[in-house]
Amino acid sequence: MKTIMNILEAQLKAQQDKKTYALATLVKTQGATPRGVGSKMMVFEDGKFEGTIGGGALEKQVLADALKCVKSRESVLAEYENRTEDGSSPCGGIITVFIEPIQSVPDLVVCGAGHVGGALIKLAGALDYRVTAIDTRDTEMTEAHVKEADNFVLVEDFFVGLQSLNIGAGAFYLISTYGHSQDGQALAAALEKNAAYIGMMGSPIKISSLFSKLREKGFSDEQLAFIHTPVGLDIGGETPPEIAVSILAEMQKVRYGKSGCSLKEI
Repeated sequence: MKTIMNILEAQLKAQQDKKTYALATLVKTQGATPRGVGSKMMVFEDGKFEGTIGGGALEKQVLADALKCVKSRESVLAEYENRTEDGSSPCGGIITVFIEPIQSVPDLVVCGAGHVGGALIKLAGALDYRVTAIDTRDTEMTEAHVKEADNFVLVEDFFVGLQSLNIGAGAFYLISTYGHSQDGQALAAALEKNAAYIGMMGSPIKISSLFSKLREKGFSDEQLAFIHTPVGLDIGGETPPEIAVSILAEMQKVRYGKSGCSLKEI
């Protein structure tokens, strides 16, 4: 059985591995129960788990609800009766379990560390994104911006450079390079990743031109429809920090599966 220290170590490893899970904590017991208050169990997206809150049919109920919490991203305080597989209740014990989904820290890859990219890098760190900046330029301007990133990768080509990054599924990508050709390179590479979000700055003419070239390379309309472009929410402002706030607001909307509406409208 996992001790509390074992669970803490498993949580640290899950954070390092960027795994999402639900943490089930036994907060109350009544009658005869197999484990005491404070027992914990981690339940991962694939159904695997660490620790135990008692085993048997009781734990299966908690496991099922924990998987639902991982998907819904909502916490639950639930009560369970200690029943056997056939539905009988020889012990009569009841437990109360708090199930809390723990989201992994998402990766954000900023392709182009110019004015908007730099502003986004600075703001994203405060929202718990692990930021990787990638650029073909190593200038005084980009140096000031990439200092705020967790990692900076200097590349010769955005497509090759982005493809070679060791970034897992579920990452966020912002395409904000200094040219149409460079945007196209980064976009083609990002589309081959299993991304949670791809955003690209661009005018309607630029978007139409790049999409035509991507279709010629074999990308489908469904893949292109996944791209958030023009990027950001319509909240106004035209300075780099204001644009960055608009982009981050859209990213947060996707990250938490929300509508992006004003709260008073919900």
